[in-house]
Amino acid sequence: MDNHQHDFIKTIQQALGKSSSSAKVAQSELFGTRPKDFENQLDVYINKSKPDRDTLLDLLIEQAELIHMDVIPVENISLASHAIQELVQNTEPEWGSKKSIIAWQHPLIDQLNLKETLSGNDVEVFSTQTSTKPDSEEREKIRTQLLQSYIGITSADFCVAESATLVQRTRPNQPRAVSLVPSIHVAVIRMDQIIESLKELYFRLKWDPQEKKTGLTNCMTFISGPSKTADIELVMVYGAHGPRQLLLYVITG
Repeated sequence: MDNHQHDFIKTIQQALGKSSSSAKVAQSELFGTRPKDFENQLDVYINKSKPDRDTLLDLLIEQAELIHMDVIPVENISLASHAIQELVQNTEPEWGSKKSIIAWQHPLIDQLNLKETLSGNDVEVFSTQTSTKPDSEEREKIRTQLLQSYIGITSADFCVAESATLVQRTRPNQPRAVSLVPSIHVAVIRMDQIIESLKELYFRLKWDPQEKKTGLTNCMTFISGPSKTADIELVMVYGAHGPRQLLLYVITG
């Protein structure tokens, strides 16, 4: 925490009549202290059995159907890649005739080899990968490619089965705009990224040493289904403020 943040928080504490010590107590009450069975609980969350993971996948599929989200289990990364190829062949952009897609630079997404898979489909495949310190020209190029793309492909950190919610932390080369701007959002995850509930998510973020290394990053996005609104005469409309379609490919192998 820098001096400006410290001074700002101190001013608020004084205005509320709170001391630094009482603030620490309040923080402990709000966020909780490490549970006594912390290691056992973490082991239960991380090392789920295959039947438990299959049950979570079934729950995810069931909840996703309620919010107009398609969950497609595939055995391996190659089948996920070919499924995306079929999606591109069977869909059309909302504007124009040129098909362009944009994908995160991400270890799992890179394995899809989309440029090779889609090479004979007259599809332009853009990547969000940039240099270590991208300049304004490079950022503008990504923005232009993003606006041209009708399909955005991402992964996620977790997927909450109870609410069919993708959880994405923003990182370099993984902008959240890829999940927001194109009219079709495709996400690809593995089975071990499916968790049961928000309770499990918050536990993992706070107590899992691996997750704490990453931290919260500058933005964490929760996505439950495609964009939807019923503002006008209570009629549900999809795609009003973001993607009209969300497909989640879960690699089960």
